[in-house]
Amino acid sequence: MSKMVTSRIRWIKQFDAGRIWFNKLTSEETIRTYLRNLHRYCKAVGKNPDELIALKMEGQRNIGTYKEFQAENLLESFFADTKLQESAKMALKTAVLSFYKHNRRELASNTASNITHPEHKQRCPEMQDILDLEDAMQSQRDKAILWFLASTAFRIGTLVELTWNDLEPTQDSEVPYQLVIESSRLKGKGKGRYRGLKQVAFLHSLAVEKLENYKKEMRRRGYQANRESPIFIAYRKNKVVAPLGTQAIEAKFAKASLVAWHDLEQKRFTPHDFRDFMQSKLESAGLNSNIIAPMLAHKPRGIDFHYSKHEVDELLQKYKKALSYLLPQTVAKVKAEQQKEVQKLKNQIDDLELKLATNTASLLRTLHSYLDRAGIEHDFEDEAIVDE
Repeated sequence: MSKMVTSRIRWIKQFDAGRIWFNKLTSEETIRTYLRNLHRYCKAVGKNPDELIALKMEGQRNIGTYKEFQAENLLESFFADTKLQESAKMALKTAVLSFYKHNRRELASNTASNITHPEHKQRCPEMQDILDLEDAMQSQRDKAILWFLASTAFRIGTLVELTWNDLEPTQDSEVPYQLVIESSRLKGKGKGRYRGLKQVAFLHSLAVEKLENYKKEMRRRGYQANRESPIFIAYRKNKVVAPLGTQAIEAKFAKASLVAWHDLEQKRFTPHDFRDFMQSKLESAGLNSNIIAPMLAHKPRGIDFHYSKHEVDELLQKYKKALSYLLPQTVAKVKAEQQKEVQKLKNQIDDLELKLATNTASLLRTLHSYLDRAGIEHDFEDEAIVDE
């Protein structure tokens, strides 16, 4: 974790209410975003976490008075005065409501009801967008991350926890590796409705090519990784092998988007957007939702999927059907393949015509011979076409 996050963890653990809440947070990403927003709120309203809970408890002791909803009013007053963007307001509201809820002092359900998620803009990258991002990225590591996500659709929180040991060879040249990741490294960490969840992912040949380029770069820079090492590491002066953090990866995608399109407000992509890319391409290949679900770490509906080797092999074959949608193809390559297919069909037609002519001539010679032996007069040549 960054120094800032570590500092905020020390801050929150100073308070009883803060420790209770912090112990309920699961993923690194949740800790980072929730801590940042609760810290911002406490600083803005001039109260620490214990004082926020005390304010709510005082309201609960004074039902029917102006103090009853003073905690709720404090949050709403903050939103009335702040100049945060709508998405930032919603993120802060979520963190604050979570803080009260996990301290068993939930705010009224209609608190700050005017603060809602802004209308979601679908940001599903197309193949050209991925190629533009690749051109804008400087290191082989960052290019490998890009294609790794485009091939596997991992969430960023899972990506940073992967090790080289997770890559299982498939003996398939088109899709050389598969990964089956357990729930403890997925969203929800295997708790509650996420219990027993797994993600089955595949690494196609282009992603593997980029990964090999990254491994060469890593060795040139003096890093010695082993099977237990994180796949994607931070480049540091001390050459210590340590995972590249989620914030760093997010920043690299933002920078590449800026270099590629010059205006982040108009066009940008994040690592999470590649989950949309994967789903759309698998759907384009005709895969149904239950086949797609395990590849995106969703639970299949209506079936009990145990992820046996046989079932993973079946998913691999389904995944391969989508490769033409997941891999870039130049116009020249597509035209060459089309011309090759047309020529193949022409050759097949020529073969059929030759076989037909040969069989017809043979049939006519047989008929001619039969009529002669039977003493039946006829006036057609071997080459004649006989109609019924």
